[in-house]
Amino acid sequence: MTAFIRRAALASGVMVGCCLSIWCKTAWAGADSAGPKPGSGPPGSSLGATSNQVQQGQLQLQGRVVCLAEEMHQRYGTELPTRHQHVWAFKTTNGVCYTLLEGKFSQAIFEDERVRAKELRVKGRLLPNSQALELSYFRSVKNGVLQDLYYYCEVCAISTVSPEPCACCQAPVVLMEKPASDREE
Repeated sequence: MTAFIRRAALASGVMVGCCLSIWCKTAWAGADSAGPKPGSGPPGSSLGATSNQVQQGQLQLQGRVVCLAEEMHQRYGTELPTRHQHVWAFKTTNGVCYTLLEGKFSQAIFEDERVRAKELRVKGRLLPNSQALELSYFRSVKNGVLQDLYYYCEVCAISTVSPEPCACCQAPVVLMEKPASDREE
């Protein structure tokens, strides 16, 4: 199989990703033609992720937000300048770190230290050939209970995922944390 991948690498960069994807799925499934067993996916993907979700790069993880540079310094003794830029990552309960991409659903993590301080359960897409995680949804976990975490404008009665001023009246929004509803977004 490796000779096939090497030949494909010479032929086309796109083909490599495709071949590796097929090879990884085949190797992951092993002799079991039914595919991977639930919970046997990549490290940190066991919390609620089915094998189909993992294959599509979708993960549900629980853990905390950490500065990747500080975490690597603590774990492995890497160099850490006194004044460094924070690179936010999500550290799962079993210690796996995923670099967070800034976007609509992760903006609160990048801008609000109160959100970063909480234990979170996140859903997102693990980008191919990386440990980069693009969030699509998150909730906090308070005393073992899932909480909806959002920003609310008391003037307009508008809920949002962004800590920015209200899009309607430009008033400041308030961080809200309430027991989770049954719906998921």
